[in-house]
Amino acid sequence: MARFANAKAPFVRLSDEKGKDTKTIMRDFGIGLMLIVLFAWYKNGIMVYAAGNCSFLEMMYPLVFILLAGFLAVLMEGVFFYLTNPEARTFKGLKKLLETSYGFVPGVILALLLPLYTPIWILMFGVFMTTIVGKMLFGGFGHNIFNPAIIGRVAIMFTVFGVVLAAGGFMNPNEVIYDAYGGATPLTLFSQLRTINYDALVAPYGSLWNFFLGTIPGSLGETSALVIIIAYFWFVFRKVIKWFTPLIYIAVVFLLTWLIGIVNGEAGLWFPLYGILSGGLMYGAVFMSTEPVTTPRNPLGKIFFALFVGALTVLFRYIGVFPEGVATAIIVMNIFTMPIDKSTAVIRSTGLNKKTLVPFLMLVLLLLGIMVYAVLKSIDMYTLSTFMMGGWF
Repeated sequence: MARFANAKAPFVRLSDEKGKDTKTIMRDFGIGLMLIVLFAWYKNGIMVYAAGNCSFLEMMYPLVFILLAGFLAVLMEGVFFYLTNPEARTFKGLKKLLETSYGFVPGVILALLLPLYTPIWILMFGVFMTTIVGKMLFGGFGHNIFNPAIIGRVAIMFTVFGVVLAAGGFMNPNEVIYDAYGGATPLTLFSQLRTINYDALVAPYGSLWNFFLGTIPGSLGETSALVIIIAYFWFVFRKVIKWFTPLIYIAVVFLLTWLIGIVNGEAGLWFPLYGILSGGLMYGAVFMSTEPVTTPRNPLGKIFFALFVGALTVLFRYIGVFPEGVATAIIVMNIFTMPIDKSTAVIRSTGLNKKTLVPFLMLVLLLLGIMVYAVLKSIDMYTLSTFMMGGWF
């Protein structure tokens, strides 16, 4: 198996995982993804209908929105294949290409990254960026450099996200009670207030239990940590992902957020829990930081990737234009997947020696630098000056 260490994914697993080919892996991944789809429909459709706040057709809309994204992704891939691949000029050839491209999956992942009231034309734009720009122009399934769904999400965020917010944003009809907070999600509220206070950040949405269950405003698929954890255990059981990647990612965010709370005068555990249960962190950790094509292949590379993504997520939450740093952090680290994979593969095969010690130390020092900078960026000038003068001791 060593000769496949730096091969281009996806590849067929051999011997110890007999039968776990790409088709089986994608099937198992689809089952986990369907859990998130069903919860998104339950929270934004069924619960709203049960409360008498929407019609039957409106109840179906979240599910239709998600399935439409998957259908559009497959349709766009089909058109691309037809225009660029002679094999796709026949129905049989096109069917074969689509069956091995799994275009439906990134389309659905993108839909789950978007708010409920995203206009359909913006969804189409996002699916185009996901499917054509993020995937097909790089050579299709297994050849893309960036996570396709994140390409679509980032494209929407930096171009037409104001239109999404004007159309209704993140709130479903059951969540109009949050109008008093401008319809803000928890992380948006934090970015506006820049305070570490339980009553200001958590209490408006209930308690951290609401964050865990997912009954808070947010994108369709990102709010329920409980459902995402269930999907995580399914993926680990079916060997779809490595168990440690999401845990390291989440642990880094937890640790840095805890330190940020401490240096800003709040030592309670509620703030780091708020940090990992808010926004798309859990969804990104399980469904996107583990993506086999755009992340390192070898275990040591995956560890460094998760460490860096966690540190960058916290940093971007304090210096970025948008309050959520998950998508930006993952897409930045996608750029460095290949050098991380190659350098860590050499370290794993030869151990730490004169040739590998320097790049290893560079990775560690860079990681520590990002972590320290992320913590320092959270400190206002008054707190920083007090700390430097020894006022805390």
